[in-house]
Amino acid sequence: MKANHKNINPADMWKAVLGQIELELSPMVYKSMVARTKGVSISNNVLEVSCEDDFIRKNLEKKYSNIVSTAMQNVHGKQIKINFSVSKNNTPVEKKTDELGPLFTQQKNISEIQEEKRAKSNLNSRLTFEHFILGKNNNLAYAIATAISERPGELYNPVFIYSKVGLGKTHLIQAVGNKIIETKPGMRVVYTTGEAFTNELIETIQSGKGSGRYTANQFREKFRKADVLLIDDIQFIIGRESTQEEFFHTFNALYMAGKQIVITSDRPPKDFNSLEERITSRFSSGIVADIQAPDMEMRAAILRSKRDEEKDAVSNEVINYIAERVDSNIRELEGAYLQAITYAKATGNELTVNLATQALGGTIKEKSVKNVNVNEILKAVCLYYSVKSQDIKGKKRTKELVIPRQVAMYLMKEITDMPLVSIGDFLGGRDHTTVMHGIDKIQGEVAETGKITQDVVNVKQILFNN
Repeated sequence: MKANHKNINPADMWKAVLGQIELELSPMVYKSMVARTKGVSISNNVLEVSCEDDFIRKNLEKKYSNIVSTAMQNVHGKQIKINFSVSKNNTPVEKKTDELGPLFTQQKNISEIQEEKRAKSNLNSRLTFEHFILGKNNNLAYAIATAISERPGELYNPVFIYSKVGLGKTHLIQAVGNKIIETKPGMRVVYTTGEAFTNELIETIQSGKGSGRYTANQFREKFRKADVLLIDDIQFIIGRESTQEEFFHTFNALYMAGKQIVITSDRPPKDFNSLEERITSRFSSGIVADIQAPDMEMRAAILRSKRDEEKDAVSNEVINYIAERVDSNIRELEGAYLQAITYAKATGNELTVNLATQALGGTIKEKSVKNVNVNEILKAVCLYYSVKSQDIKGKKRTKELVIPRQVAMYLMKEITDMPLVSIGDFLGGRDHTTVMHGIDKIQGEVAETGKITQDVVNVKQILFNN
C-alpha cells in the first residue's frame, strides 16, 4: 500500500525511502554517502533532497539512481520524482584568522596563511581531493575521506586505510589534511609517518640525556593537542616497544577528546601479528577501508589526467599502451610515462607506440600472470566460503551455496578463456544461460562496491598469493 504523500513531511518522506535503500547497500557505503542526505521540500510531485557535497550528489544521481528510484516507488509511488542538490548551508565560511596588526603592517592573505599551515603540518599542497583520480578501486576510501574532512571527529573515528605501495593512500590522507586547513582554519592538523613519529620519539628520549631538539612535554603537546592527527605508514612502529607505548597513549588521549585520527598502512589491522593487540583492536574500532590496484581504464585515466595537466603531446593510443603493460602501482605507472616522454624529447621524435616500446624496453615486461585453471578457482572459492565443491556443483539452491557458485562462475569467466557452456558443464551440467545470469549478478554486485566486491578480492588473493 502506497503512502498518501500529500500530507507527509518531506524529511519523513525521505527517511522512509532511506530505510529501503539501507537494505540494498553495504553499511559503509550507506553511512558514508546515502545517509548524509535529507528531504527538504516537495512540490509538484518532486521531492528536493539535500546532499552534503557534490560528490554525494553525483553518486546518487548516477551510480545509485536505480536503487533510489525503486525504493521511492516501493514506499511512496512512482509518480514522485527526486531532485538532488548540494546544501548551501555546507558552504564553508571563511574565518578571520588574523587580528589587525600595527599601523602600516601588511596583513597576510588567506592563501598565504593556509600555505604556512600546510608547511607546518608537513602537508603537500598538491595532494588534494581535486587531484585524486576516483575509480572503483578507491571510491569507498575516497567517500570516507571526504566525509571526515567535512565533519572531522564526528562521523568515523578512527579511520584506517590500507593498500599496497603506490596506490594513493598517502595522497588521500594528505587530501584530508589539506581540505580541513582550507575549510576549517581554526583546527590544528598534524601529519606524520610511522617512521618520523619513531625518530622524533628517539630524539625526545635523547633530550633527557642532554641532546636532541625538544623535551618530552613538547613532543606530547605536538601530537596530543592536534584536532586532526594523520599518521601514514603506521607499520613502521612494529617492533619498537617505546614507540608503540607512546603511540598508544597519544591515540587514547585524542580519541577520548573526540579528535579525528586517520591512519594508513600497507596491510589491514588483522595482519599486524607483531603489534600489540591493544593497538590493533583500536585500529579496528572505527572504519577500515582498502584501496585496490587500479584496472586498465583507471590507469589510462590517471595518465590522461597527467598528460592534460602537463600539456604533453601524447596520444591516447600511447597512453593505453603504457596503461595495459604497467599494472603494479601508480608510482611505476607514472614513472613509465615520464620515462617515455623523456626518451621522446631526448631523441627529438614524436612519441608513438613503437617509440614507447623502445623507451620502456628495459622497464616493461610481458605480463606474467599466474596460470590459473577452473579447478583452482573452485578450490579457492570453496576455501573462502567454507563449502564443498560437490555442493557447488550440486542442485541445492540455498543462499549459502548460490553466492559462492555465482562467484565461481564470475571468476572463471574473468580469469580463464573457458566458454560459458564449458563453465556450465564443469559446474554440474548447468545451462549457459544460468551461468550468464550468475556472472551478471556478481558483476552488478561488484559495481555497487558492497560485501561481494570484497569477497571477490579475497578469493583472488587466495588464488594469486599461494
